[in-house]
Amino acid sequence: MEWTQLLMDLADAVRVRNSKVAALRNAGARVSELAAQAIDAGAPSTALAKVLAALEPTLAQDRPHVCGQGPVVPPLRPAPVPPQATESIPADVMEQFFHGPRRYSLAEAFEEGILRWKPATVRTYFKRSRERDIPVPEGVTEGGTAQYTEDELTTWVQAWEEQAGLPNGGRPTEPKTGQAADRT
Repeated sequence: MEWTQLLMDLADAVRVRNSKVAALRNAGARVSELAAQAIDAGAPSTALAKVLAALEPTLAQDRPHVCGQGPVVPPLRPAPVPPQATESIPADVMEQFFHGPRRYSLAEAFEEGILRWKPATVRTYFKRSRERDIPVPEGVTEGGTAQYTEDELTTWVQAWEEQAGLPNGGRPTEPKTGQAADRT
């Protein structure tokens, strides 16, 4: 193999390595962010410790230099898993820790029974809610579809149903002074 081909292969390998390092940094930042959010949300420290105990160490000073490994540098070994980390954590706790609460599209929420109206009706009610100053859930848009948590949707449904009991489609009305006198 010629040296020019070797340099091209080396350049490709460097690009692949750099993209993996960037992905590792992003993943590390996401882990830190989620851990901080879990602490702020009041996650028990034992559950948090169990999850974080499974992290592999990635300290740069513990790694040998890329160009060669001297005989005095011991080979890297994964850290042993602490015994408390082998206890199972419920799947729903792990799911919420890594991904947050489950999110539903309007169609999924209808299918799951969270909403009793079809998506088109809910979108109409969202529009009317805005007109009537009823808070509408913001949700998160993923792939062009808005996704909402069950809490967001149930909170909105309660507010919508409270106003639905009012006369005139939810708008409070006051009787006209002439009409009130005629009824007495």
